[in-house]
Amino acid sequence: MKNVTFINQIEGVEVVYSPKAQLGRPVNPDSVRQQRLASAPGKRTGRPVNPNSERQQRLASQAERQAMNGGEVKRGRPVNPNSERQLAIAARQALLNAGVVIKRGRPVGSGKKTEVKS
Repeated sequence: MKNVTFINQIEGVEVVYSPKAQLGRPVNPDSVRQQRLASAPGKRTGRPVNPNSERQQRLASQAERQAMNGGEVKRGRPVNPNSERQLAIAARQALLNAGVVIKRGRPVGSGKKTEVKS
């Protein structure tokens, strides 16, 4: 919905109306910072990266492992396919794949029954 009153108010003023709100502090294009940023497009600003830091070495080794494994990086404890839990999960999945309906929850009629005296 357009705000007709607002548009009529800014017609006499030299303001470009934009439906996108300009949030934050206005940018001065003549400032030293803006001119420095404009003189080197694509140059990263901020803190430089130390390639010998522990984090960068970890990320490099991670990327190397990813390249060796075809884009997959395995993390955490590996799964033991012969463990009791994995065998139970596999058996349950086999039943589901066979079309067996596995009931969940408390069975009907397993609660305590009280006699109602009338």
